[in-house]
Amino acid sequence: MTTAYESDAELVARHVARIGRVQQTLRDLRKEWASIDVHMESANGDVQLSVNHHGRLMALSLAPGCTSRYTNEALEQVIGTTLQAAVADAYAERDEIEKNAEEAALDAAQLL
Repeated sequence: MTTAYESDAELVARHVARIGRVQQTLRDLRKEWASIDVHMESANGDVQLSVNHHGRLMALSLAPGCTSRYTNEALEQVIGTTLQAAVADAYAERDEIEKNAEEAALDAAQLL
C-alpha cells in the first residue's frame, strides 16, 4: 500500500516531467521561429529582400539603375508589393510551425 507521501511524490514527479516537456517544446518552437528567413524577389527582379518570422525587413537590395527607372511612387509600390508577399510567406511558415508544435504538445501530454 502506498503512503500519502509516495502518492504526492509521484504526482509531483509527473508534473515536473510535464513541465520539462512543455519547456522543451517552447525551446524548440523558438528555435524554429528563429530559422524563418524568407527571401523574396519582385517579378522583374529589381527588388530583392528578406524578412524574419516577425515580418521584419532584414535585407533590401535594389538592382542597379532601378532608382532612375522608377518614379518614387512606382518604386515604393514594387517594394511594398514584394514586402507584403514576403511577410505573408513568413507568417504562413510561422503558422505551420505553431500548428506542428501544438500537435507535438498534445502528443506529449498524452504520454502521462
